[in-house]
Parts: sequence; structure tokens; C-alpha cells
Amino acid sequence: MVFRLSFLLFGAILLSAQAPNLSGVWKADLDKSKFAGPPPTEYLMVIDQQGSTLKETTATTSRMGEYRSSLTYNTSGEESSNAFRGLGMKSKAAWDGNTLTIESTVPGPHPASIREKYTLGADGKTLTVETTTSMNGKDTVQTAVLDKQPDEAGEALKKPEQTAGAHFKNVQMLKDVPSSQFIDAMRYFTASLGVTCEHCHVQGHFDSDEKGAKVMARKMIAMTNTIDQQTFDGHPEVRCYTCHRGALKPITMPQ
Repeated sequence: MVFRLSFLLFGAILLSAQAPNLSGVWKADLDKSKFAGPPPTEYLMVIDQQGSTLKETTATTSRMGEYRSSLTYNTSGEESSNAFRGLGMKSKAAWDGNTLTIESTVPGPHPASIREKYTLGADGKTLTVETTTSMNGKDTVQTAVLDKQPDEAGEALKKPEQTAGAHFKNVQMLKDVPSSQFIDAMRYFTASLGVTCEHCHVQGHFDSDEKGAKVMARKMIAMTNTIDQQTFDGHPEVRCYTCHRGALKPITMPQ
């Protein structure tokens, strides 16, 4: 009898120690949240947590339009890899009591470290996400307070995002990609070549073809697409960084 009671007590302790499940559709309360920079008009997040795998899809709507991101983490502490704003991001996620902490590093011209803390409210209806981004020796803090929504509220994220060709002017090479992926591609280009947006674009007139570098960039995109189609069955194996490695002009000879 004593053994049985001890076993039941041990089982209860294990259950109470289990990490909370963050699955659901979450919408930010803009009045309670504190965003870094201009606040969005809407902030929606869908989380699917299965065992140690957590998938997160976020849609942020602002005057610039909608931006979406999809990330997958392993909450057991193993390193996860994601594409974050066009760059490769490495993350480690682990539970500390009822709080999930995600530590990430992002490379590029301005390397950054990101620390996120996800805390589920006692009633399971409120999720607080505290984000600290460290870049160039400066910390930026953001707190999003999200309320749980009915599952059907997440249907908006299942609909196709507006394409780059429909959202932006004078898009020729990447017109069929979602607009969020188009912006991420632009960030990837700048990091791969070690330049700023103004290398190809006229400030304030991004649709202009005045600069020759923009015309050349289109030729390079066509070239890498052709190589990937003809050699790698359409998989994007050859990209800007393959040759440029952060330099405007590729190094063609061994150093």
C-alpha cells in the first residue's frame, strides 16, 4: 500500500513537472504589448507543439503590409537551424520551469543575438513573449502579450500570402514568391555581397532601374536559377553566397 501511494505521488510529480503546451492561435493585445519601433496593426501567431518540436508561424501586419515567418525549434536543448529574415539562424531552446527560453544567433553584416522567453499564464489563455535583441553593443527589448483565440482565427495564415509581383513595383525575377520571402531575399543579397540596399536601388525609388547593379543582379539570379534547374533538379544549391562569400566581387583563385 505504501509502495502504491509512493508510486502515485511520484507520477503526480512527473505530471506537474511536464512543460506546458503552447499550441494554439495567439493574437497580441496591442494595448498591453510593447513593441520595438512602430507597433503593428495586427500580430498573429500560431504554435504547434508536439513533444520536443515546436513550430511557430507569425504574421505581422503594419502600414508596409503583411510579413510572415515560420520557425521550428527543438525544445530539448539541441541546436535548431532556421532561415530568419533571409539569413541562417542557429537556436537552442529549453524549458526552465514554465518558461521556454530560446537563445539564437544571426550572422550577417550586423550579427545579432536574440533571447526569447515564452511564459504561459496560469489560466492557459495568455502567452507573454519577451524578446531581447543584442546588436552593435545595444539591447532592444520587446514584450508581446498575446491572448488565445479560437482555432478558426488561424485560418488567415493558411491562405496564400500576396505575391511580390502584386505587392511591389517593377519586380521581374521573383514576382511569384510571397512578399515576405521577397524582402528576406533582398536581405540575403546584401549579406552575401557585403553591400547595402543602395548598391542596387535608388534611395526612395526602389522600383527604378537607373543603377546598372540592379540589372546585373537580375542576370545573376537568372544564371543561378539556370544552374540549379539544369544541374541540381531545381534545388537551390547555387546561390549568391556560393561565390561572393560576403564580397562584392567573387574571389576566383585560391588564397
